Amino acid sequence: MIRGLARSIQLVNEIFYFTSSQAREGREITEVERELFSMIMTLGREALQAFVDDCGTGKQGETIRDSKGHELPYVRDRICRYQSIFGEIDIFRAYYQKKAVEGIFPLDSQLNLPDRVYSYLLQEWAGKLAVNGSYEKAQEFLQSIFPVNVPLRSIERIVEDVCDDAQAYYEQKEPSAPGTNDVVCVLVDCNGVVMRKEHIPEERPSDKDPKKTGKKRMSTVGTVYNIARHYRTVDDVLKERSHNVKASIRPKPKDKRTRGSLIQSKAETIDKLKTDVTQRLKYGAELVCLLDGERALWNLVTVAFPMAFFVLDIFHVMERLWTAAHCFHKQGSPEAEQSVINRLRKLLTGNVGRVIGGFKQMLSKKKHPSAIRYQLEKVIGYLQNVMVQQETVTREGVGSPSR
Repeated sequence: MIRGLARSIQLVNEIFYFTSSQAREGREITEVERELFSMIMTLGREALQAFVDDCGTGKQGETIRDSKGHELPYVRDRICRYQSIFGEIDIFRAYYQKKAVEGIFPLDSQLNLPDRVYSYLLQEWAGKLAVNGSYEKAQEFLQSIFPVNVPLRSIERIVEDVCDDAQAYYEQKEPSAPGTNDVVCVLVDCNGVVMRKEHIPEERPSDKDPKKTGKKRMSTVGTVYNIARHYRTVDDVLKERSHNVKASIRPKPKDKRTRGSLIQSKAETIDKLKTDVTQRLKYGAELVCLLDGERALWNLVTVAFPMAFFVLDIFHVMERLWTAAHCFHKQGSPEAEQSVINRLRKLLTGNVGRVIGGFKQMLSKKKHPSAIRYQLEKVIGYLQNVMVQQETVTREGVGSPSR
């Protein structure tokens, strides 16, 4: 430790001498800043190495007992590489092992060393960068700033480990109790995920639609959270949907948990949400399910949560209304926006049939190009499907009708 401390003090002195000497030479601040960062990385690596050296090898005598009671003799010290954000350091660990029994390194548990050579901090940053971008961009960013070399395959495995750990984390963590004015919300949706070439199924492109390239796979995503009640009128909602009016201040979701899968079926993903929902509902909160208009998804959720109040996601509806508006008005035009607002008002007041009837009249009164007819028919089919879901929920007495 004394030697490590002396080396660290030497490096600190070199840093301050460097800054004063560069000032006398009149160098630009950007150049000095870049070299300072490199020197600080060196200082960090030396300090971390000194810490590890001071911890020793973890040797606890000539023999040690493992968790199963086996007595293991000391074999030798083994060296392992540890890739930190400051660069690579060496860690010497005492190794205990005997024939037919798995060996152990006591220092591993003492320091909580990761299974991989990369530090938990480096894995955390690599994972966040990869999730928000690509593996290649994550690698490029890390290696452009820190003195590290993380192969692409290692970044992929780090993200895979994070996904595996997330499930265990949620299983052991009980959600907080909803407040007296809270409702419990469940959101379920399906999203297309662009796949790497080697993961695209061989049977693609789709036989149903030859135009689809098959570059995506559908994932099912479910979210549960608590939120305070917030009352809005139809006019409030319409104002918020206007491009010129800011949304009113709303309560924020609390204790939000999201589960998603490309591998599990819709039913399996929804079933995973049941535990979270049940834990929250034991406090007497009301359950609200927010869904799009997909019939298969709606049927699964109504079976899983029959006590819920079902709400159609307004954003999915508006996507269809904008599609219809752009069949007759230019994108970004006031006419298109007014068309959407007018029809949205009718939907919010329960007049889905009038909106569908209006679209059907537009199809019958005039001969439109096939592209416009195709888009309008898709919108009509979506809204008709919504009506079927509403009637089914009401007829079967499941929860409350959607609105």
